[in-house]
Amino acid sequence: MKKLFLLILLSSFFGFSQEKMELIYKVKSSESMFDPTDENSKSIKEYILKMEAQLEDLTYSLRLKGNESLWFLHNKESYSMAHMGKAFGGDNSYFFDDLSKNYIEQRLFLDNYFIVNKKQKDFKWELFNETKEILGYTCYKAVSKEVKLINGKDKTFYTIAWYAPALKYQVGPQDFGGLDGLILELIDKKRKYYCTEILSPDKMPMFILEKPIRGKVVNEEEYLTEMNKLAEERGFPTSK
Repeated sequence: MKKLFLLILLSSFFGFSQEKMELIYKVKSSESMFDPTDENSKSIKEYILKMEAQLEDLTYSLRLKGNESLWFLHNKESYSMAHMGKAFGGDNSYFFDDLSKNYIEQRLFLDNYFIVNKKQKDFKWELFNETKEILGYTCYKAVSKEVKLINGKDKTFYTIAWYAPALKYQVGPQDFGGLDGLILELIDKKRKYYCTEILSPDKMPMFILEKPIRGKVVNEEEYLTEMNKLAEERGFPTSK
């Protein structure tokens, strides 16, 4: 009897570890980007409208299987470096291993790929009982805040996540995560990512979830050096 129970338990675990999901996300600018009291509000609004039109082109996927996940922009190499939507929404790929809590981030800069390894960020989420339904799932609100010193003054930036406890994955768009459920909507100081579809198995014939390996392995400091070097070679401004 004990052997039978153990076999059922192991089969159940193995089934979960092999389960795969793919979610489709879109992105747009958040309301906090536009301040009508800013003296440059007219030009800022014009920029946002142009950028919003380009953001409509972008589609992101979050693929999950067992303890691993992969976030990526569809067809990112088809967009030019000058594409405002891609630059704003982000075109880096993020592979996450929930067992080690490690991210592998693949970045593309001036046609050169880089691989950056990093730990999952601790967002120190504050949880709320406020709920809303997204694609049939009850989602709960979580808020993370970050204080930065800007022009000699502390400024607080908020990130709002809506996560679904029924979907037992501690990830979300890009490298956001750490909640007891999958993040289906996320708003930071610039952007709003929102899930538009959870694909059925028949829509995932080309499901591939692998660690990004294409690119030079660097840390954050080395990546900045490489960016400046490539920019100088092509006559672009640098961060030096």
